[in-house]
Amino acid sequence: MAKLGDYEFPEIGLVESIELGQKIAREFAGEVSRQGLARSLGMSERGGAFSARLGALRMWGVAGGRSRVRVTRDGLRAVTPLSVKESEDARIQLARNVPLFTEMSTRLGDQPYAADRFAVLLEELSGANRTEVARRLALIDRIFSEARPYLPKDQSVPVAESENPLGSASRYAAPTQRELGSNEPVFAANAPSSAPSAGEVSRDIPVGDRIELGLPDGKLSLPETLSNLDAALTVLWARRQLVAAVDAAEGRATPAAPRGFSGSAQRRK
Repeated sequence: MAKLGDYEFPEIGLVESIELGQKIAREFAGEVSRQGLARSLGMSERGGAFSARLGALRMWGVAGGRSRVRVTRDGLRAVTPLSVKESEDARIQLARNVPLFTEMSTRLGDQPYAADRFAVLLEELSGANRTEVARRLALIDRIFSEARPYLPKDQSVPVAESENPLGSASRYAAPTQRELGSNEPVFAANAPSSAPSAGEVSRDIPVGDRIELGLPDGKLSLPETLSNLDAALTVLWARRQLVAAVDAAEGRATPAAPRGFSGSAQRRK
């Protein structure tokens, strides 16, 4: 992370940091050593590019740790959301972890701003001199603009609290129940905005048993097919990663997953 006057700020944007957290969650079950992460990125562990990414992960709140990098609870909600609503709520939580950006957003509101106004505001907030602000202006503007949709726009919007305990889902409205007839997990962040019609779901799927799965963040209800069983396993695996990360962060033992079990539906031949 970099510093401007009295404030620190991430040198890597929120979206890229979430993508890196997603890599850690999917490829390393939510936790990896610094050395292992650097090697997987093709970077030097002591290089500036890798340090910038680690600093951004910590500052946004996507991941933490020193010798080992572990995805946080809010980070997991952002990288493996069970609904579009949860994905957006998690990004709001993460974006507000950067005090400089939160303060800038409350001052600027929803209005567009010119570069000179942005620079003056940075000088006043950070206490940095004009030369230092000018040197950092383009980088800060780019990263702030990316996170701006998730930041408060006036003083009446409180800064998000620190991570809520697992299972405290009052901030996350349960998504509308959906049915699937495809391989896509029901609550994947990139799922279509509208559910298939009843006719589309029932086509080529025998009427019979259904998969019913209730979680604090939402509910699954699907016809019982092999592809939908894989989708349910994917959701359960993501949830297991979240619970394991919380247990590890709180010093509790995390038992190994059953042999042969993974979150990938492609393990089935």
